[in-house]
Amino acid sequence: MNRLSIDADRAMSMALTTAIADIAGKADEMVPVDTGQLRASQHIEYPGTSGGRTIEATISYGGPSAPYALVQHENKDLWHPPKPTGKRQVGGRQGKGPTEPGDKTSGGPKYLEYPFDQEVQTWPEGFRQRLIAAGMAMLR
Repeated sequence: MNRLSIDADRAMSMALTTAIADIAGKADEMVPVDTGQLRASQHIEYPGTSGGRTIEATISYGGPSAPYALVQHENKDLWHPPKPTGKRQVGGRQGKGPTEPGDKTSGGPKYLEYPFDQEVQTWPEGFRQRLIAAGMAMLR
């Protein structure tokens, strides 16, 4: 029985790791880019246990610029148009207007929340498939 517990813990951690990696990759495609600093600030803490049997993982943006990251994430009225290389102007309005969450072309608001919501909409079946891929064959 102890072996099953170890295997289940390992599978849970592996399944969560793949989910976090997928969410982070999609978020990086959707984060607004002006100078590239916001995209470069992505930080991932992969699954670990916290206080017993709780498994936690974190994806964040901003680091010291967290207030800027929060504004970019939450404000749906900001303009996030594509800008050609060499034509980027920090703080200047260029393009056609605000973009919708999930925009991979221009980046936009909810760049982290949107891929997270897309992931969890597949649960519980989607996470079950991640567990099976991580070695929990008994779920087949």
